[in-house]
Amino acid sequence: MTAYDDVQATVAGSAFHEWIAFTNRGTWTYQPDVNLRISREEQIDSRYQMPWTNQIQGGNARFGYYVYYGSSPVEYHVVVSVDDGRAHIPEPRESQDDGSFSISAYEATLGRIVTGDAETFNAYLNRTNVSIR
Repeated sequence: MTAYDDVQATVAGSAFHEWIAFTNRGTWTYQPDVNLRISREEQIDSRYQMPWTNQIQGGNARFGYYVYYGSSPVEYHVVVSVDDGRAHIPEPRESQDDGSFSISAYEATLGRIVTGDAETFNAYLNRTNVSIR
């Protein structure tokens, strides 16, 4: 039996190149265990603008993604497609203390997988000033 923690640990320890991208279907399948996948399920906003996206020139949209193991949904994440889909950044949380925005290391891994390129993901993340905590 696969536990929730096992799924999270597998995703967290994976690299973007270990995922088979079916971008036209909005699905990414983990090569070492094809029971594990990430799937874009819904568009939440077609026009998304927040202070952290001000340095992005193209359009931004929010989507809901599920992490599945087999047929079971395991997690739900909101991911922002930035600059007309050039990169995908999990929606960051705003700090109540100083107004800064951040995502977790786990969420950054999801963003790299969906973007399909760590360098592109990191470049856009740096442009937005969203930090990884």
